[in-house]
Amino acid sequence: MRRSLPLLLIFFALVAACHNDREDRRARDVVVRALPDALAYPGSSIVSYAAGEDAAKIVLTTPAAVQAVAEWYREALPLNGWELQSDAVDRKGVVTIYAEKQQRPLWLTLTANVGGAGTTYTLMGSVTEPDSSKAQRSGSSMSSNRIQRR
Repeated sequence: MRRSLPLLLIFFALVAACHNDREDRRARDVVVRALPDALAYPGSSIVSYAAGEDAAKIVLTTPAAVQAVAEWYREALPLNGWELQSDAVDRKGVVTIYAEKQQRPLWLTLTANVGGAGTTYTLMGSVTEPDSSKAQRSGSSMSSNRIQRR
């Protein structure tokens, strides 16, 4: 019995490791589907990434200043088919840009690194495109069903 305990612990550790690899692979797949056309500022490094079922985010860092990165995105996004929908800078200097490409959303948040030069920024996207016509259609069909029942 005592010999089986370490083998069970090793087995559970291997299963957990496989689960983590599977989870990591799933997250990478969602990132690829949610951000297929997202652009990374040249020379950026990936800090982390995370994904849910239908959305993903990537956190990156670069030695460039926030304003340089923001200007690059303001030029590069439209050149690559993205339409800038909003662009705001808050009191702390955090830049938030929202763009769409074929109804696919992209949120970009740029923040100056604390305690040193450079920028940390987040790209967030969604796998499913927002479709306001779906809500309208479902409401319309509900109304027509009520009319037909009367």
